[in-house]
Amino acid sequence: MSRIVQQCRNVLDEVEARARLRDRLGAVPRRLGGWTELALAGALSIEVPLGPVGLILVSALGPVNETLGALQDAFDGAPMMPFGFMQSQPAVSLSVMAAQWPQIARATCMLCDDDAVRYAMQMADAWAREGVRYTLLGQIDADAGRSDWVLVAGDET
Repeated sequence: MSRIVQQCRNVLDEVEARARLRDRLGAVPRRLGGWTELALAGALSIEVPLGPVGLILVSALGPVNETLGALQDAFDGAPMMPFGFMQSQPAVSLSVMAAQWPQIARATCMLCDDDAVRYAMQMADAWAREGVRYTLLGQIDADAGRSDWVLVAGDET
């Protein structure tokens, strides 16, 4: 069974998340959705080891809320912006995060809530059997400003 190597709980509002990104990266990456900014700002609190690492983003509604926000803009008569749609796509969030750590070998987004950590730990174990020793796991709740992260060492047996 996987074991937690590092853990960090973060409660950040939009201003704090952007300040953390500016401090760590020198600038806030452009055209990110709020959910992605929150995820990246929280993930930067974990020291990611060298070697192949997996990345799992878990959220009950993160990308869904970004999609609903883009649709609400359209319903309100605002022009539909391609960035609004792109910010709703978990793959964009994963690619932005993977760009910070070239050792990211696998990445996925899980839209679930109650059993998310259990499923993610099982995935980390499966990846460990395939040579990905560590997995960076983040639970993101933009409504509460939570960006909680753990680094998991997977069980290779």
